[in-house]
Amino acid sequence: MKLTKEKFLDLFSLMGSTTLSSPIVTTICTVLLISRTEYLGLILSSIFFYILMPILTYLHLKKIGLITDKKYDFNIRKREERTPYNIIVLLGFTTNYILIHMYNIPIVKEIALLILISFLVFAIVSLFWKISGHMTQTVLLITTLAYFFPNLYIPILLIGYILLIPWVGWSRVHDKHHTWPQVIAGTLVTSLLAFFVFTIL
Repeated sequence: MKLTKEKFLDLFSLMGSTTLSSPIVTTICTVLLISRTEYLGLILSSIFFYILMPILTYLHLKKIGLITDKKYDFNIRKREERTPYNIIVLLGFTTNYILIHMYNIPIVKEIALLILISFLVFAIVSLFWKISGHMTQTVLLITTLAYFFPNLYIPILLIGYILLIPWVGWSRVHDKHHTWPQVIAGTLVTSLLAFFVFTIL
């Protein structure tokens, strides 16, 4: 079968959206986070609240009809359907941040805080505007990796902001999930939050 330009662009777009989807990003961030703690309780709670709980919540809400997307791709295309999911996941992220904050572990505490506040802002904005969650997640991953590997700080940021962010942003617009303002807003807001958490606090 001939690969036309349109099909190639559709495939390239699908790869951008799938590669940096929410489950993948939160899994990577969780692995980084738990690699810096020796407390089994925090490891287990992070795996549950950051990985399992969002996935199980999404699947349950789809099963009972509160998320009506036909695809099981962890995209919630209708803005008004985001709210129940966001509330439940936000409660989980808050609970885990409180647990992590009690131990006051450097790097782990900051990553957990960025996960929490970036999702909090995303959830609040989603009440009235469809800001891009993919861009929030993409910036979260890039800035977390840069913070976690300070010796590779500049290369990670360059690759992330020059290659990954434009790729994912274009894919969200190409697939008609978002507009450019929604993509840019997700990028800028999370970038500012990451700068605040990793640099100022």
